[in-house]
Amino acid sequence: MVAGSESVTPGNICTVSLALPLLLCLWGIAAAQKTTAAPAFATVKISTDTFTNSISQHASEVEPDTYSFGSTIVSAFQVGRIFSGGGADIGYATSTDSSKTWTSGFLLGITVNKGGHFSAGSDASVAYDAKHGIWMINSLPIGNNNQISVSRSTDGKTWNNPVTVSSVGSPDKNWIVCDNTSTSKFYGNCYAEWDDTSLGDQMEMNVSNDGGLTWKPA
Repeated sequence: MVAGSESVTPGNICTVSLALPLLLCLWGIAAAQKTTAAPAFATVKISTDTFTNSISQHASEVEPDTYSFGSTIVSAFQVGRIFSGGGADIGYATSTDSSKTWTSGFLLGITVNKGGHFSAGSDASVAYDAKHGIWMINSLPIGNNNQISVSRSTDGKTWNNPVTVSSVGSPDKNWIVCDNTSTSKFYGNCYAEWDDTSLGDQMEMNVSNDGGLTWKPA
C-alpha cells in the first residue's frame, strides 16, 4: 500500500497521491478495458485444400502473401504442402469489397495437378501494376528445372496461364513488386527478384514494363 488517498473499484486499486502509482493505476484501467472489449473482427476461412494427391500433407495451405490496392485484396499461398517442398498448387483468395466477401481458387498451368507440368509450386508473392491494371502472382514452379513465373489477372479472380520470367540457373526465394507511384520515372515497372542457388545464392532481378507480359533478362 502507498500512503495517500486511494479509491477502490471492482478489479482495480488506484493510488492517486503519487505520480508513479497514478500511472500504474491508469495502465491497469486501460489493460482491463482492452481485455474485456469484444473483438472487432471474426476469423473467416477463405480457402480450403481440395487436392488428394498422395505426396502432399493435406488440409494444409501455407506461406501466404497478400497485397491490397483500393478495395481489392489478393492473397496467394501453397496448397497441399508436399513433404519435400512446395505445394500441390498455388492457391489464391480475392476480395473486391475490402474483405467482406471472398472468391478462391487454384492457379492453372503450373503443376501437374492443374494442367501444368511441374511437380510442385512454391514461394507465392502478389503484386499489382496500377499503370497497366494487372494483378500478378509470382511463383516458383518446381521440377527437374525450377523457374520463375508470373500468373496475370485484370480482376484478381480470373487468372491466365503463367508467363515465364526466368528459366536460367537454379532459382529460389522469389519476390515481386511494382512501382505504383505515378510521378516516378519507373512508374509501371515491375521487378521480380530471386536468388540463384547454383551461383552461391547470387541475387538476380528481372524487370517488366508491360504488365508482366514480357520480362528482360536477369
